[in-house]
Amino acid sequence: MLRALDEYAITGVKTTIPFHQKVLNHAVFQQGEVSTDFIEKYMTPAKVK
Repeated sequence: MLRALDEYAITGVKTTIPFHQKVLNHAVFQQGEVSTDFIEKYMTPAKVK
């Protein structure tokens, strides 16, 4: 999935690809310890930078 996101070439519009890459690279996500509040807990704007 990460490779596919890295290889996407979309021009002219902003996408959410960088956000999805950060989710997929997050240690908690990779450990499979996600729940319905994963985004709220770990992917707030302050934590994503």
